[in-house]
Amino acid sequence: MSPKRKSERTGHGHASEDDGIDVLPDALLQHILSFLTADEAVMTSVLSRRWRHLWRRTAVLRVADSGRWKHWEAFNKFVNHLVLSRGSNPLHRFELGIEPCREEYVIDDDNAYRYVMMWVMYALVCHVRELKITNLMETYVDMDAGVALVSRHLTTLELSGLRFDRCSLDFSSCPALQALCFTDSCCFVSVKKISSRSIQRLGFRCPRFSKHHRTRVHAPSIVTLNLDCFWGRTPFLEAMPSLVTGFVRPDEDCDDWCGNTYAVSCEDGSCEGCYGMADEIGDGSAKCVLLGGLSEARDLELIAGPEMRIFRSDLRWCPMFSKLKTLLLNDWCVATNFWALACILERSPVLEKLTLQVSKETKPIIGIEENHSALVKPPAISKHLKVVRVHCKEVDEGVCKILKFLTTLDVEVIIKRMDRSATLFSFEEGEGHLGSNLDEESST
Repeated sequence: MSPKRKSERTGHGHASEDDGIDVLPDALLQHILSFLTADEAVMTSVLSRRWRHLWRRTAVLRVADSGRWKHWEAFNKFVNHLVLSRGSNPLHRFELGIEPCREEYVIDDDNAYRYVMMWVMYALVCHVRELKITNLMETYVDMDAGVALVSRHLTTLELSGLRFDRCSLDFSSCPALQALCFTDSCCFVSVKKISSRSIQRLGFRCPRFSKHHRTRVHAPSIVTLNLDCFWGRTPFLEAMPSLVTGFVRPDEDCDDWCGNTYAVSCEDGSCEGCYGMADEIGDGSAKCVLLGGLSEARDLELIAGPEMRIFRSDLRWCPMFSKLKTLLLNDWCVATNFWALACILERSPVLEKLTLQVSKETKPIIGIEENHSALVKPPAISKHLKVVRVHCKEVDEGVCKILKFLTTLDVEVIIKRMDRSATLFSFEEGEGHLGSNLDEESST
């Protein structure tokens, strides 16, 4: 090999084309390494002298079981050596995945919590901006009040499979935090309040809340809220003046379930869904729990089974949706002669787009009332609402009753029939996604 070629091989990204991947600069190689798990990235250190330290300076660190750990202590030993060898080089993203190993993977909650918090503290020392913790073990990792997250750099926090055993989750010590996401059955049974003045995006997927109190959510800067498939009592949403988009869908096992499915006001004192709790201020469950916090939204999607009465219960407190322009509802809003739907239309003065999703259960929900004058109609609706879209699988008697009500509002009604594979409409997916599952459209 010529001296010139040898000098090119030992340079920093200036090798000839014959050198393959070594022609790339260090920064690009570190970017490639960031897509590997930490143990895979470390193994590249044996490739050559140049690669020996590349992994230490990657801005993304993914610590997870890649199938090679046979027990917890081996995984723990590797991660401890990893952070010691890497030092305090800056981190952009840190992902920690706790998964069962192939053989016996016995660890108690206390040890798991200690190890997890030690590694999280390391990431914070490295000024991490995006932090993700995923717990796929059969036992929960408790995040109690012993250690608080303190960071001026953290902007995104994703947590899944964790149980929070503290009275409140206060993220005020993370003033740059903008996105907070809880996924995969995080448990908030012991949490009284979740608060952050900085977050703009807040998401919950399959969370478990307490059956005995409502967890309060204080997030005055929030722009996007996603509260999907929650169990326990519906959380109480405090004022969200900056909210733009909101999605709420209770799970069928939500404890705000009422046996008097179609009643506007439940008078059964034994009904656990309506009278089975008393909150900390003594008002029971008769307070505007969700819709008060959602009232400033521009786009709303409110999905619930007919037996979930949380939306109808909130409407009794007459919230105004002064900024609401796009709204999607399903069957719950057409019970008792369209009382709930009429309430929302009356209190949405700038509404432009309304979509109703109708299932086959709509007919018994609406009831047998055929008297046109008995339908609850709003005295006035938004002058901007010209068209209402009704998504259904078939135009049955229930859909016909909905059309009968809508024709009294002087709006055009467009019916879209969905095939069996159609999914729920979502602002995130867009109407075009749903449209691909529609086989017929007509208007009245």
